[in-house]
Amino acid sequence: MAIDQFIPEVWAAGVSQEFIANQVVIPTLRTAFTGNVTAGSTVHIINATTPTVSDYSASRTINPEALADTEVQLNIDQEKAFSVNVDDVDRVQASSEFGPWVESAGRALAEDAEDYLIDLMLNNSSDANSGGASVSDAAGALTAVRTIRLTMAQNKVPASGRYLVVNPEMADLLIQGLDDVSVAGQDSELRNGVIGRLYGFQILESPLLVPGGTARPVALGYHENMVAFVNQIERVESLRNQSKFADIVRGLNVYGGVVVKNEAVVRYVSAP
Repeated sequence: MAIDQFIPEVWAAGVSQEFIANQVVIPTLRTAFTGNVTAGSTVHIINATTPTVSDYSASRTINPEALADTEVQLNIDQEKAFSVNVDDVDRVQASSEFGPWVESAGRALAEDAEDYLIDLMLNNSSDANSGGASVSDAAGALTAVRTIRLTMAQNKVPASGRYLVVNPEMADLLIQGLDDVSVAGQDSELRNGVIGRLYGFQILESPLLVPGGTARPVALGYHENMVAFVNQIERVESLRNQSKFADIVRGLNVYGGVVVKNEAVVRYVSAP
């Protein structure tokens, strides 16, 4: 039986909702360029340069300079798809049991995009631990965060809109260092194991922050406008499986990202 009652819009909306709900880093980024994108598209991001400030002499004359700009290209070159067999889709939809497939597809797409984005940010960031220090306790974790903050301040990164994503190993050490309410701010956060804000950063936690596949304390600071991301669930369709009594539901997701300014993304990776 074909899927006469299958509604692509319903499935697509569900996948998009789960995709967004399962993101950690992406919702904090510059996504103003998201729209009708397709694989192979390029977004041109123009960054205006700062004009020279000079003395205004007594003669009241000043020489104008030509405005310049720099361009950063965001290539939407990532294409990822899912394809699943669903037996008797009409019955599943009628009984409202289609949700698990929607949630599963959404989580898979979200993790794939987050993994891509975090690797992109790590590989295009400034290194705040060039000396190769090892982070093994709470004091070391707090020092790492302060070092990232100092580096971003020296790079003139705006104080507002700063985020810090940490992996579970770093988060655990930070929580140990905030076991005093006078330091953490609120006892409710401590009871729930939530770090919240620290040194001007909104703290996020992601298990995908594992450079080189090795579990060690890692922190990645960034400004929300200095990393751009574009994503779109481009196509969701259904067709009959020719080899079994089942229908195939499949979808295509296209996306891309770029670090606009490397000095606004700072990593601190503990030595092994």
